[in-house]
Amino acid sequence: MATLVLADDDDDLRDVYASALRGSGHVVFEAIDGQNALDVVREVRPALLLLDLWMPNLTGFDVLDALRYDPAGTRLKIVVVSNLSDADSRLEAFEAGATAYLVKGRSLFEMIALVERTLLGVEVVGDLT
Repeated sequence: MATLVLADDDDDLRDVYASALRGSGHVVFEAIDGQNALDVVREVRPALLLLDLWMPNLTGFDVLDALRYDPAGTRLKIVVVSNLSDADSRLEAFEAGATAYLVKGRSLFEMIALVERTLLGVEVVGDLT
């Protein structure tokens, strides 16, 4: 069991992902935009952040940049979850500090498996697209 923050402005997707993650035993805090994600991460100090790239107030890239030098980002594992599947977006996310990358639309099983591997520190080769 780990404490996670799930940041996505899509209410329906966030509900589905949060439910699946809670069902697999995790404590999940939800954030509705980039600024809210930063606030929640700073408050609860999760083990892992699932982060959408395109959200209001601050983008996922803004959040990655802010956490790079923030004590709340120390040892924080970040899984980017995005509709963007192009190589440039993935590369930019990894360069900005993402630990793993998941393209939206994959099965819940694959999302949970990626979260579990990331939490365990198992190196994820490539991404799930």
